Amino acid sequence: MRKENDRPTGICMDNIQSIVTRCQDGDLDAFASLYRCYQQRVFGLACAILKNEEQAKDAMQDAFMAVFKNITTFQGESAFETWLTAIAVNTCRATLRRNRVRQALSLENLVPRLLFHISSQQDQLERTVEIRQQRESLWALVDELDDRLRLPLILRYRYDYSCSDIGQILGLATTTIYEQLSQGRRQLRQRHQQQINLMSDPDQIGSDRIEAEKC
Repeated sequence: MRKENDRPTGICMDNIQSIVTRCQDGDLDAFASLYRCYQQRVFGLACAILKNEEQAKDAMQDAFMAVFKNITTFQGESAFETWLTAIAVNTCRATLRRNRVRQALSLENLVPRLLFHISSQQDQLERTVEIRQQRESLWALVDELDDRLRLPLILRYRYDYSCSDIGQILGLATTTIYEQLSQGRRQLRQRHQQQINLMSDPDQIGSDRIEAEKC
């Protein structure tokens, strides 16, 4: 289930096909409606990928300009939201290629599904605190991954897209998405375990540095 993902309202979703058709007929008012329906979602996605609000705003504007220019090419073979997301992701990819800037952005608004399970027997307050800490820690680790693994994880666990939809968005086979998600989760677990080991044995930090220097 999607939670606070800036998803369009029910009114937008109920009328999206009508709005898209009017946009394809050159109705500027309809395009303004389309922008209002999806601007927060596209901006949130751009923030998650770029981790820079100013770049995210620029990417959002560029994405909607691309939508405006190419709206007549949308044939309905996939959901409009999937088509729009593909444009937004490609726009963000272009930004990453241009500058490769990775600035930290607050993860307060990221609400992924949990990648690790927490015992249901814990006190509710402790559970809430632990979930928040875990969420921030996991997304910090996600940001360290290569974009090949990072983007599928963001689309799957931040925006809850299916593997089929992610494949359409990224232009990859569904089986490739499954493999990338599996590899990404595996790397996250490994890095998460490394963090736990370092916290339980602070002296290991120094020994790791020594081993690295030997290499």
